[in-house]
Amino acid sequence: MLKVSKILTAQGPDRNFTIDVTMGERWVPQFLAMLNYMQELGGIGSSRNVTLFADGDGDFRPKFSWDAALPSETEPAIEDDGDRTYDAG
Repeated sequence: MLKVSKILTAQGPDRNFTIDVTMGERWVPQFLAMLNYMQELGGIGSSRNVTLFADGDGDFRPKFSWDAALPSETEPAIEDDGDRTYDAG
């Protein structure tokens, strides 16, 4: 089932924060490449979908931790059969 939500948020100031990540070694290059590409797109002002395939056979089991005071709950802009797109605006 396709669910589309449009969330409009005002752009605020930059915020510096740290996320601790533990994941299987073979996933690290793909994860970092995804972050690099997100940074590159932001630097040139280009909008694109960036996807990391989460392998469902149990091989991809990342653990993330961050300051609980950070806002981390939001609805996806698009949800379609378990695929989610998050868009801040």
